[in-house]
Amino acid sequence: MIAISDLVRVSFRQVVRQRGFGVILSIALGITAFIVLSVLGREIRYKVGQDMVLMGGVNVIQIYMNDRQYPGQPEREFLPETVEALKKLPGVGLVSRNLHGGRSFPIRTQGDERTLDINFMGVDNFFPDVYSLNLNAGRFFNSDDVARHKRVCMLGNEAAINLFGSEKKAVGELLFLGQDVFEIVGVVSGVMLGDWRRGGFLPYTSMADRRWGSDKVSRLFLRAVGWEDVPPLIDIIPKTIIGHQDAPYLVIRTQNEQLSRLQVTFMWVEALLWLGILASLMLGGFGIWYGTFAAVRARTREVGLKKAMGGSDADIMAQFLTEALCKSVAGGILGILIGFTFVQAGAFKLGIGVDYPLLLASSMGSILFSAFIGVAGGIYPALQASRMDVVSALRFE
Repeated sequence: MIAISDLVRVSFRQVVRQRGFGVILSIALGITAFIVLSVLGREIRYKVGQDMVLMGGVNVIQIYMNDRQYPGQPEREFLPETVEALKKLPGVGLVSRNLHGGRSFPIRTQGDERTLDINFMGVDNFFPDVYSLNLNAGRFFNSDDVARHKRVCMLGNEAAINLFGSEKKAVGELLFLGQDVFEIVGVVSGVMLGDWRRGGFLPYTSMADRRWGSDKVSRLFLRAVGWEDVPPLIDIIPKTIIGHQDAPYLVIRTQNEQLSRLQVTFMWVEALLWLGILASLMLGGFGIWYGTFAAVRARTREVGLKKAMGGSDADIMAQFLTEALCKSVAGGILGILIGFTFVQAGAFKLGIGVDYPLLLASSMGSILFSAFIGVAGGIYPALQASRMDVVSALRFE
């Protein structure tokens, strides 16, 4: 029986001679993708989901009191303790207070002296983060603006351009709204703004003081951490609100159609990713199978000579099977090294830490799986080699 160390050394030398680098690379790529998806899959899914969310706003839930639709009902508002309870729910990222309803003001433009009706909405300092707004000029509202009921405002980018000709010129200008003067502190934009690009935003406390639209916080914008958190939140939000205050005509609005489409899209993307990994690993397995068969055929006389010199069937089978294992395990090790590099780079890019226990577990699983591919691809050719007839093998040309 040949020694294991000699068997591995001879098998590795044969692999180098055969130049089966394509097979090794195919397995390495499959293992790399498996490790990256295993370790960073959740974060990648979240980041991609956030980008897709920006196009449809599917993780923003609008909650409002619909008391105005029922004559004789008092207009209710969301109590501070209710808002705090919502913020503590699992899956909730941010909650923004808002006055349900706005107020339009005629404002004269600079240059052509036109008058435009600009609709203003009362929001708090969390609104820009909830709707992922971009700051084009100036600054966003801060907590001091809201707490001190300041006379400041933000404009949508289209409103700023229509009124002042450019976004930067708008910052610092004064707007006469009713009997009060408000300073423009920022110009905002964003794919989720929609028609609000042509409007403006005031601190909800300043609007409530003047009873513009409403003087009560009757609407909330709640942003879920991810789109997959939306369905469970829809069930628990009404129970949480009713548990803290009276809310008989509560309305919860979501982007159900867009959410369904996003879920289907993610399902297909994940399926295609895993299918690609499987295809790469299967390609490596078939490469090992074909390569081992080719090696057996090319070395038929060598096999016959070894058997004539007393080599057992087990020795012949072990040699070819070890060669197949060397290819697959080499691909697995290369895939782990590349995967480790990609995980480190991906974690740095995403701004997260690396889950090293999960990385170690996925690496060990990759080695075992690559060994399985080697055995599965090499077992039959190796078995064929071990069963060769000595005389026929020596006569083979």
